[in-house]
Amino acid sequence: MEICLVRHAVAVERGSPGFEDDATRPLTPQGRARMLEAATGLKRLFTPQGILTSPLVRAAETAEILRKGYRLGNPRVCDALATGDHDGVLAAIEEAGASAIALVGHEPWMSELLAYLLTGDRAGMTAIFKKGAAALAGSAAEPAPGNCWLEWLIQPAALRRLGQSEG
Repeated sequence: MEICLVRHAVAVERGSPGFEDDATRPLTPQGRARMLEAATGLKRLFTPQGILTSPLVRAAETAEILRKGYRLGNPRVCDALATGDHDGVLAAIEEAGASAIALVGHEPWMSELLAYLLTGDRAGMTAIFKKGAAALAGSAAEPAPGNCWLEWLIQPAALRRLGQSEG
């Protein structure tokens, strides 16, 4: 199984007028443009069968960019991706029934989830997920805490460069 963890792209700053509710902060125009470029690079490395997304607007908008790039059906909302409920995320992955899935969420949950998958402990390692970064974890069976391995972790600038070199 392949699990690609993606942190949402650059969003409107926390507390900006009109977006006092953190859950409603959308991507900025620059964040959207950069994620489109990063998604092109990501397509060279990974092809999901489905996408699970946090319900927060910035993650859902990032997932929609990925959906269009991969020409998939609508992303499925996974509340656990917005709360740090890593066992809930694992249950949602199992329920999705895909052998390759993209997860779109937030920090610190994405780096904690990666640590949980690789070591069995959410604090078992440190990973840096810049906005728009992605990591690929693999598992020989259904993913469980500590039974996955890291294929790669790529920051957004490198994904954008991959996308620009396409062709």
